[in-house]
Amino acid sequence: MSQHPLRERLDQMRAEIARAAAADPTNETLRNLHLQTLDALAEIDRSGEQGGAEFQPGLPAAIKDFEASHPSLTLAMMRVMDVLNGIGL
Repeated sequence: MSQHPLRERLDQMRAEIARAAAADPTNETLRNLHLQTLDALAEIDRSGEQGGAEFQPGLPAAIKDFEASHPSLTLAMMRVMDVLNGIGL
């Protein structure tokens, strides 16, 4: 499967994290999620390999944490999880 769908979803998630972080700049979870997303994007760009597997296990907890306060970010994270699950990660 092409990495394009994963890269596209990760980039959307990165944008949503940036919006959420602008409203809550001291949130450590958002900061860590942002860094992990950038790492996954860089991995895809660098090697063409599947990025995102390293932070996938933490996404369900992050979704639960941000579900009420950041619904757009939650939706973006769910879309990333769907793509990762679809490619077997």
